[in-house]
Amino acid sequence: RPDDVQFEVNLPFPELVERYLSKASLGLHTMWNEHFGICVVEFMAAGLIPIAHNSGGPLADIVVPFKGKDTGFLAETEDSYASCLLKASLMSADAANAMRSRA
Repeated sequence: RPDDVQFEVNLPFPELVERYLSKASLGLHTMWNEHFGICVVEFMAAGLIPIAHNSGGPLADIVVPFKGKDTGFLAETEDSYASCLLKASLMSADAANAMRSRA
């Protein structure tokens, strides 16, 4: 329903974290070949597990292993996004927290 959609434009980062990101556990980013991916970085800074497109900045510089361990998930197709969402949502609290701490 149109009344259920609210756009927040240029929301200051502290307010974004307080109102939205602090209540989430996963961050979904689907843009193909984005040159950097600041929102993926913002997800990770807020403690969310990122699920980002397997291209561009997220692939090259952001959702990269740290000390040989994953810092999030990368996907390309609808099926791979669904698989990543399922894997992330089924992670144990310890595994999810460890992934978040590597971000």
